[in-house]
Amino acid sequence: MDGTGWKRFRLNEKKDEAEGVKSFIFESAETPMYFLPGQHVILRLPDLEGDQRGKMRHFSISTSPLEGKFIGITTTIDPVDSPFKRKLDSLEKGEEVDIFGAIGKFIFDPGLWKESIVVLIAGGIGITPFRSMIKYALSMNGNFRIRLIYSGKTSKNLVFKNELDGLAAGDSRLKIFHTVTGEQDGTGNMHRGRIDQDFIRGSVEELDNAIFYICGPPRMVEEETRMIVSELGVDRNRIRTEQFLGY
Repeated sequence: MDGTGWKRFRLNEKKDEAEGVKSFIFESAETPMYFLPGQHVILRLPDLEGDQRGKMRHFSISTSPLEGKFIGITTTIDPVDSPFKRKLDSLEKGEEVDIFGAIGKFIFDPGLWKESIVVLIAGGIGITPFRSMIKYALSMNGNFRIRLIYSGKTSKNLVFKNELDGLAAGDSRLKIFHTVTGEQDGTGNMHRGRIDQDFIRGSVEELDNAIFYICGPPRMVEEETRMIVSELGVDRNRIRTEQFLGY
């Protein structure tokens, strides 16, 4: 990178999204950054010191291109996090960061989605690019159907749940299937367990016409991909993946 793609952004808003998860919404201090739903950026904290991994991290964009000159990232925040995360969480409104991008081919493709069943499988914070894709896709006309299958440790860890449930209530093209792998926190009607072939079969009609996007921790992405190919008989060419390595 020679810096030609870097732009200066100011923090506009910081908000809690779920237990231990926050969104950081940045406003362009220059010209807006063009991006496609699903892409990611590199964020640099110019004043950061003391982090062995340096001043930069990759983040998927959680906002939609329809949200104007804003770029949003959503990430886990923990008191024992790295100096980078602590610095990010300490930013006040108006403070500036540098953002490079947008990057990546894990994207909403209107030609590919047309007339298709699009299955979005997310684990944990892997939901972030799917918010961008869903918000953008539902603004368009089309006969596609979106089936979001989302797994978290508990119901409190399901990021964007209320917002996405609201979108599904207002547009029949989107259906959402949640599952939790830990305690249910009193949510008795929520499925419990990992995303296996039976859960997918019960969530997705017409598997032969489905396109899959999988995003989450590397092990989860690899296991889901193998299972979808070997157990459900889906051609590997109809599966797109993105791995979140953590920060």
